[in-house]
Amino acid sequence: MKNLKNRDKKQLKIRVKGIVQGVGFRPFVYRIARENNITGYVLNDTEGVLIICEGKPSSLQEFLNSIKHNPPPLAKIQDIKITEHKPKGYKTFSIRKSKDKKTKDTFIPPDTMVCDECLSEFFNPHNRRYHYPFITCTHCGPRFSIINDIPYDRKNTEMKEFPMCKECMSEYLDPVNRRFHTEPNACPTCGPHLFLYDNKRNLLSEKTDEICDFVADYLKRGKIIAIKGVGGYHLSVDATNDNAVSLLRRRKNRPFKPFAIMMKDIKIVKEYFSINEEEERLLISKERPIVLIREKRRLASSFVAPNIQHIGLMLPYTPFQHLLFSHPDIMALVMTSGNISREPIISDDEEAFLELSNIADYFVTYNRKITVFSDDSVLFIEGNTPYFIRRSKGFVPLPFIKNRKFPKSILATGGDLKNSFAIGKENKIILSQYLGDLSSPKSEALYKKILSHFRKIFAFSEDVVVSDKHPNYFTTSIAEEISKNGVKWMKVQHHHAHIVSVMENLDIEKPVIGLAFDGTGYGDDGNLWGSEFFVATKKEYHRRAHFDYFPLPGGEKAIHEIWRIGLSLLYSSFEGRVPLRKYKDKKAILELIEKNINSPLTCSIGRLFDGIASILDIENIITTEAEAAQKLENIACSGWQTEYFDIPYSEKMGIKIIDTFELVRKITEMKKKKFRISRIARIFHNSISNVSIKIAREISKETGIKSVVLSGGSFQNRLLLGTIKEGLEKEGFEVYTPLDIPFNDGGIALGQISIGRELIK
Repeated sequence: MKNLKNRDKKQLKIRVKGIVQGVGFRPFVYRIARENNITGYVLNDTEGVLIICEGKPSSLQEFLNSIKHNPPPLAKIQDIKITEHKPKGYKTFSIRKSKDKKTKDTFIPPDTMVCDECLSEFFNPHNRRYHYPFITCTHCGPRFSIINDIPYDRKNTEMKEFPMCKECMSEYLDPVNRRFHTEPNACPTCGPHLFLYDNKRNLLSEKTDEICDFVADYLKRGKIIAIKGVGGYHLSVDATNDNAVSLLRRRKNRPFKPFAIMMKDIKIVKEYFSINEEEERLLISKERPIVLIREKRRLASSFVAPNIQHIGLMLPYTPFQHLLFSHPDIMALVMTSGNISREPIISDDEEAFLELSNIADYFVTYNRKITVFSDDSVLFIEGNTPYFIRRSKGFVPLPFIKNRKFPKSILATGGDLKNSFAIGKENKIILSQYLGDLSSPKSEALYKKILSHFRKIFAFSEDVVVSDKHPNYFTTSIAEEISKNGVKWMKVQHHHAHIVSVMENLDIEKPVIGLAFDGTGYGDDGNLWGSEFFVATKKEYHRRAHFDYFPLPGGEKAIHEIWRIGLSLLYSSFEGRVPLRKYKDKKAILELIEKNINSPLTCSIGRLFDGIASILDIENIITTEAEAAQKLENIACSGWQTEYFDIPYSEKMGIKIIDTFELVRKITEMKKKKFRISRIARIFHNSISNVSIKIAREISKETGIKSVVLSGGSFQNRLLLGTIKEGLEKEGFEVYTPLDIPFNDGGIALGQISIGRELIK
């Protein structure tokens, strides 16, 4: 920008792009314009915010500094373009009506927690919004979940059904009011309302205070409540009540997968949990994610997270949740996704009553629709670094802003598990919210619906579609379907996408050594990969090492009946013998292996963890992904030895093959000698880490590369992540891990987009 020292008045045209709608940006501009004696106007359009301002050079400079350095709390400025024009002599500064333009290039803010100012009004008996559960302002509340289109005006949101009353309209039109142009602005007179039903859909109450009292009483009596939140329904019970939590497990058919709990405030959290500064920062952040934290004093029922040391914890973020926790008897509540097992969270009222009435005794709902569902985001801390397990509410649809533009618009369809898709156009990548596992017609239909919504609100039309190579993925079939309309289709390898997702996230352009450890990924040789050591760039990869292959007898069935994997590992390790008597019904399974019937080969770390968990009698049949691995890790954490086996490896055609079977033989020998299971489990983890560091060192010697990227769902194992990362850093490596995306398949669409861009070039 030109230096503004001239005393004459000047006019500047300022184009601001980023998250600048629905976050109080226009009233903020209006206020600082008046403070600096600036005239002109500000408006929203489909490209962002446009400001025409006139004033003295010094005043304009102060005005610009405020915009750049002190924007509203929820705003995120991507770009500011400034051009100078001849002044027109505006007498005042005003906020003008929004304009639609052909180009749609703005962003939508995520949903955030209710702010402190609104909470203060919410609990003030003299305020007209006292205990009104939809209180909101420019700085807080629902955004992404209620938007149908841009620009972000009330007519383009679900609030279009609720015309503002005179008082709300007065606030809405007052530029100095905190609710100026707050599109969800409402009050008890004109806004949405809360309702309480039983599971037969009989209306019990429409009075907020009465509903809250009823719900608190029901919870203390062990009832299950379905509560409609910002992005969908939660199923809630008293987390301290064993009977209530176990009842929820039975009705939801969820024997193991841990539940998340919600507690009143950070002070109470500190009484019962060992919490560090980073965990506290995340818990109290405006995004309000679930954070996995170690319990220090027993509060929650042991059924909340059976056999797991860390509990998913969050703080209230909606007004109704705060009201519920104002009851003295409410200490901790399970707040788990309201869904049927392996399906997305339910956000539609009709579907909620249809699907959840056999689980919930009562329903708390409201008469405003949720346009776009979103689950709670989930993170964990390892080594003071936060890592996503699930990236959704509070973070989506924040864009990834890149330094260079895409030559073409790209859609990346993601994977079939823990799915998120991504769109890339110009210099932005937008990753969708967590869509879950695409294993049912309902989840597949929802995927298509959300994709259609993204195309609309981001004015996106793909020139290129990128998918995984797996021939049986739903996301592969979607890409094939799209390609029939003349869209170019590219397929990329699963683990390459894992590594490149981190490179794209962190803007790494140099070659790296990539370690991709996960459960399943379709390999170039038709086998199931998952213990990959790559030398990779964003464009290409070379496989340099992996663990040895072993059969998966029964294919997909073995992923749940993991005793089959244990049996396969023993059979392969002991040359056709099975030295442990526990495998009694082994004949049929061994026949599958021997005759190569439905027994695909895998080298997956995730499947190896499953098999070892079975051999050690930790688990034989699992009901959710990574159940056995979590239990194995939990047991290993109580065995603080530094022992490990030095796993040998050989080399075939330039690829190092790590001897999985020697490791299995060592583990089996220790079990037969009756070593403590915690000790064996810890040695197993240490051995995996030790050989991984050794292989990385060997590859580095051969290539001169000193940068390592870690990715894949197996790195959600804190012990594995911590020991490998620390060991590599001691060897002098730069170690890169994902910052804004999960280790698991929820992040691979970012890698797919990046690879697609490179291949187009």
